[in-house]
Amino acid sequence: MKVDTSDLAGVVVATPVGRLDLASYPVLRDRLVKLAADEPLGLVVRLGPEFVVPSRAMLSVFTTVWMKVSQWSDLPLVLVTETESHRDQVRASGVARFVHTAANLHEALGVVERPPARRFRRVPLPNSPTAPILARAVVREACEVWRLPWIADDAVLVVSELVENAVQHAHSESVLRVELRPTGLSLAVHDGSPAPPRLESPDRDVPGHRGVQLVDRISVAWGCAPSSDGGKVVWAVLGLRGGE
Repeated sequence: MKVDTSDLAGVVVATPVGRLDLASYPVLRDRLVKLAADEPLGLVVRLGPEFVVPSRAMLSVFTTVWMKVSQWSDLPLVLVTETESHRDQVRASGVARFVHTAANLHEALGVVERPPARRFRRVPLPNSPTAPILARAVVREACEVWRLPWIADDAVLVVSELVENAVQHAHSESVLRVELRPTGLSLAVHDGSPAPPRLESPDRDVPGHRGVQLVDRISVAWGCAPSSDGGKVVWAVLGLRGGE
């Protein structure tokens, strides 16, 4: 499975070429997730005549990608069904219940341009001990402006752990992404290391080393996605409990 890509003013257009089967399923899934982790304005996937799908069940790969990406980003994902066969397969598979579909590229770009129901902050952070301090200030200010005082302290704790992980273990600059959506407050940190964080049982006799456990306890969901530049995005979502 090969995935050709192009960039249209910040929107990534991915064109898979080959046969979608059990062997190529994870290849296509991981490639699309990596493209999404690079934070384009949108991700459009063109299903053309060179994309062969012997079984429509394999199209669940796009639902899987949507589920992975939607937890930490409001990135629009659109399928362009360029052939009648693909339109019939997508319709029968039920993928369209979750993923936007379009008949052509022009229509897909129109879907991407619709404003999402969210509020958003994106802030680059240095590879230095000041990064967590800056991240905490950004998140606390966002919670104040967006009127979320009841989750501000938890959000500050979580973002501290995410950014400190980037500084101490990734040893790289990072980018903080803060989003408010109807489903929750999403915090994501993109750094330059591919190594994912590990959830381990903390040793009570050893100070520290409880960052991931804290994120796991506070968040309703968290995870890690590789990015195409060789790094990763570590994200967490906080529920909007106690809101108005």
